[in-house]
Amino acid sequence: MADPGKTVVLIGGRAHREFEVLHDLGYRILYLDKRVPLHLMAWVDVPVDVDTDDWDQVAKVVRDQLDGQAPAAVLTHVEPRIPLMAHLAEQLLPEGRGLTTSAARNCRDKWHTRTVLAAAGLPVPRFGLAEATREAARIARDIGFPVVVKPRDGAGAFGVRRCETVEETRIAAGHVLDEASPDALPGVLVEEYLDGPEYAVQTITRGGKTRVLSVFRQHMTEPPVFVELGYDFPSGLAEDELQVLELLVTSVLDELGVDDWVSHTQVRLCADGFRVVEVNARRPGGRLVEMTEVVSGVDMVDAVSRLALGMPVEEGEPRASLARYRSIVFEEAGTLLYQAPSAGAFPSIVEMEVPSGDQVQPVDHPVGGVYGRILVFADSVEELDRFERRAREALDLRVAPSDDLTWVAAETREFKSCC
Repeated sequence: MADPGKTVVLIGGRAHREFEVLHDLGYRILYLDKRVPLHLMAWVDVPVDVDTDDWDQVAKVVRDQLDGQAPAAVLTHVEPRIPLMAHLAEQLLPEGRGLTTSAARNCRDKWHTRTVLAAAGLPVPRFGLAEATREAARIARDIGFPVVVKPRDGAGAFGVRRCETVEETRIAAGHVLDEASPDALPGVLVEEYLDGPEYAVQTITRGGKTRVLSVFRQHMTEPPVFVELGYDFPSGLAEDELQVLELLVTSVLDELGVDDWVSHTQVRLCADGFRVVEVNARRPGGRLVEMTEVVSGVDMVDAVSRLALGMPVEEGEPRASLARYRSIVFEEAGTLLYQAPSAGAFPSIVEMEVPSGDQVQPVDHPVGGVYGRILVFADSVEELDRFERRAREALDLRVAPSDDLTWVAAETREFKSCC
């Protein structure tokens, strides 16, 4: 490969925008994944199949492809590959840049996140780590019901469940432990259930200074499972509450060591104030990147790519003062029918993750969840309502009952649940 200094190592990813940004910046892409999908071949310069769980082998592949020279950057937008990205950047780049391995671990390992923040006196739920179902039940009893059981390093609310009893805790913990992938961190996290509205906070940190790009009010299904139903901007928080939230998130990122990077943090507003639920050292999933760009002027895919390259981040102007994001979910199983949406563009974005004619499951079903999303942007609530109504009328969503429903998973559903 010619000119390694103009080559970015990109680990995994499926969204075209992730590839487009790097090419627009003038860089070639060395793409690594366990199995490179056929449709990505046109988007990358050099595709390589490699076991991304074998970090030494991945580093060797990069060195061989670049004749031992350093790439321009190492980047991923995929949650499980963030620690590998940070490791390769420290191994292959001549100077530190972007997310460190320490910060990556602090954010990826939920138990470690809570341990670090609790030691610093920052508000997190009471928690414990269990290696067996009996231990999970004991921790739950010590914390007090209800509790939340979740994988130690999961994403998108997979495997997350609120439990009201010892038996429910044992069952939920057993599912997490039994279904863990070979590369998953050991154990299951049991933590206090936090009651109160939830907020998604998108940030960019550069040179130790954090800027909050967007704060969205997040809507979820009622427990025991947690599936995103939508987001609103503005969040509905008062100005003084926003200031408290911004200070908290800034302190959290500083304590975890996140710098020269982006983040997506989830918090709940409880009776005793804000408490941190998740800290993700990545841009948000779903369409929250587009929502953030419209209300802040910052494209987080472009921003994190520039941060990885050591380039200044570009900022534009906000295009709307109000935004609404609604997930497409269903209460009943059946065959989904709809009219293909037109190309998504401001002030409305509509996308479906499964084709018309596919079978769907209820929102709380283990293989149900989110099947698409509608985003609308405006400067008045009346306009938001009108744009959303038009989008739904054009989509013409219907679910035809089916008495003999056999589930077939659709590989295109990248974001099944939360962001």
